[in-house]
Amino acid sequence: MALKREVISNYPIEAYIEPTSFCNLRCPACPTGLRLGERPVTNIDESLFKAAIDEIGDYVFRLWMYNWGEPLLHRQTPELIKYAKTKALEVLLSSNLSIPMTDDYIERLVRSGLDTLIVSLDGTTAETYQKYRISGSFALVRENMQRIQETKKRLGLQTPHVLWQFLVFKHNEHEIAKAESVFREWGADSLKVAPAEMPLEPYRAGFEPSTLPQYNMYHSESDFVRESERQMSAGKSCSWLYGTFVLNPNGNVSACCGVSAEKNDFGRYAKGDDFFTVWNNSKFKAARKLFVQFGKTRNGEPPNALKQQEMISRIDGMAMGLNHSLAQDELICNKCPIPFRQDDVRLTILDITYMLAHTLRHDPSLKQKLRSVVAYALMGAPYWQRLVDETFQKVTANR
Repeated sequence: MALKREVISNYPIEAYIEPTSFCNLRCPACPTGLRLGERPVTNIDESLFKAAIDEIGDYVFRLWMYNWGEPLLHRQTPELIKYAKTKALEVLLSSNLSIPMTDDYIERLVRSGLDTLIVSLDGTTAETYQKYRISGSFALVRENMQRIQETKKRLGLQTPHVLWQFLVFKHNEHEIAKAESVFREWGADSLKVAPAEMPLEPYRAGFEPSTLPQYNMYHSESDFVRESERQMSAGKSCSWLYGTFVLNPNGNVSACCGVSAEKNDFGRYAKGDDFFTVWNNSKFKAARKLFVQFGKTRNGEPPNALKQQEMISRIDGMAMGLNHSLAQDELICNKCPIPFRQDDVRLTILDITYMLAHTLRHDPSLKQKLRSVVAYALMGAPYWQRLVDETFQKVTANR
């Protein structure tokens, strides 16, 4: 990635492999919820999932088992998680949890080894919750969180960690305080309050961003806009193209998690295929080459620098508009749908180095300490680089 190579030989360090491409809810900012037919409705084949894990599992640190569908609608999701956990990796899954589940399914899910279960619950009353989570059941979500906690307690297990995710709109921001006070009582282990993406027109009626700046991703001073501007003007390579493998349930491979339309995928992966034949195909090479071109400046301004209003539009409606505004010869990377997330792999590497630091402090083995130091160096000493960047920013701000 540092050398901006078009052809790479490294395996990914994280992956998105989701069990389904369909959902039971009708959330208006989601192409799946709107039933737009962006992707075929299907479950992932168990043999395809296992083939992918067999090939990349020894290299992947983190596996995200969700993207465009509801993963718990797949009957074998607990078994898929259990298989992934035969490798030394972290598994995260996001669910609306508004699904009738048997006691057996919940027990299999808890026993699977799932590390984190993210639960979408955008409100503390049924009326507020159902404004965005259309067709969802507020009572069922709460009931299922409690059942999962009861099952964990009965089995003596600490996982999955249940993370309640509260996406903030103007219509539900008044309920944040209550969520912060009741999340443990309602069956969550922690609470994440985050900005919400707005639906595209004509689905936006009745929805507005939060009036609280910290929860409004469209505010000109938001972290999302600032990070997007930084990424698109820096000329850095997109880390997704070097470190993240995104596999859809039907075997199609996407450049990143922001590719909502199948027509913009980069290829196909099947059991028995050579991984690098896919990851180094003509589209992936062309996408990596884009960032080499982006790095060249003209009159001091990177060719891909964007006006702020256009930048803000790139985080609208889960990038559905961008996925349909490409010219025939353009890749999705020409109009990156998630510029504020281009550094995701670098952040994962930073997380991994924190684990290495823990080993250095607590493992008495000299061999393990040396391995950790070498691994840290090979990953680019990311914490050191972050420290340098932060110091530079402070010095610049004080001038």
